Amino acid sequence: MEFAPEMLEYANLISSKGLTGFTQGSIQERRDGYSAIGELLGEGPLMREVQDISIPSKIGNVFVKNYIPKTGPKSKILYFHGGGWVVGRLKDFDPFARKLAEITSSIVSLVDYRLAPEFPFPLPLEDAYTSLEWISSQNENVWKNLPLVVAGDSAGGNLAASTIMRAKETSGPKIDLQILIYPVTEAICDTDSYKEFELGPGLTKKDMEWFISQYLPNPNTRSDPKVSPLYQSDWKELPPAIVFIADIDPLRDDGKLYAEKLKEAGVSVLFKEFQGYTHGFFTKVNLLKAPEEGLRMISDEMDRIFKQKECILEK
Repeated sequence: MEFAPEMLEYANLISSKGLTGFTQGSIQERRDGYSAIGELLGEGPLMREVQDISIPSKIGNVFVKNYIPKTGPKSKILYFHGGGWVVGRLKDFDPFARKLAEITSSIVSLVDYRLAPEFPFPLPLEDAYTSLEWISSQNENVWKNLPLVVAGDSAGGNLAASTIMRAKETSGPKIDLQILIYPVTEAICDTDSYKEFELGPGLTKKDMEWFISQYLPNPNTRSDPKVSPLYQSDWKELPPAIVFIADIDPLRDDGKLYAEKLKEAGVSVLFKEFQGYTHGFFTKVNLLKAPEEGLRMISDEMDRIFKQKECILEK
């Protein structure tokens, strides 16, 4: 195991400031600790407009922040942030959402889904699907005729994958592309990478088991495909995928196994394992260079997929 030089510098920076992130303390202390790291990221690029939206639903409003880039948007991206379904505020992901919008020339809709343990499964997933129905209905003015992308990192990647699966099973909104960044795809924590990185560095198996217990207090639900999408039985007709993972991460195999299942079903997959990086690196824009490299790969792949789709429609 060898760290990328910038990953080691980042870890030393966090350590030098005495930041513990989400690993210690009460629920509130973990949330505050996570946000303290987010404050190191600085500001993201300027947008043409940033909108705060409240979406009515049967179980309470869902709040979404829309980042509209200065350039004409080529897609709309529904994004679910990470944080183990427990930590993470919209402000923590503001610089990343701005960078994602700028590099991909897309409207990014960052979803403020409700967090466990106050709101355990299935409420965050219901919020996720409500936001999908909302964004799929946006087709006026700057939103007109934009392809729909559903994306997320870590626990947000779990919500993204489960939301996409539900949309397919219920003939819901058509999704043109999925982007999963080191997603949680199973809630049992028994893969080889969980054994290899049980004690870290960074995210540990104990951390993940704690997060899962907050989101899924009933252990009997943990193998349900709605929360462990790796266990779904039908992989056909899912949208093209981009799957990125970190190689020093207990969740490494969650993403790798998910990408393999998609490929076996004939789904187009752009897969990359970032060598020398630990879990959570991808949203640390401004501090790390690898996220921008990854975002440019995403932008190029989006161009390829959407151009291919246009050619098919023209025929």
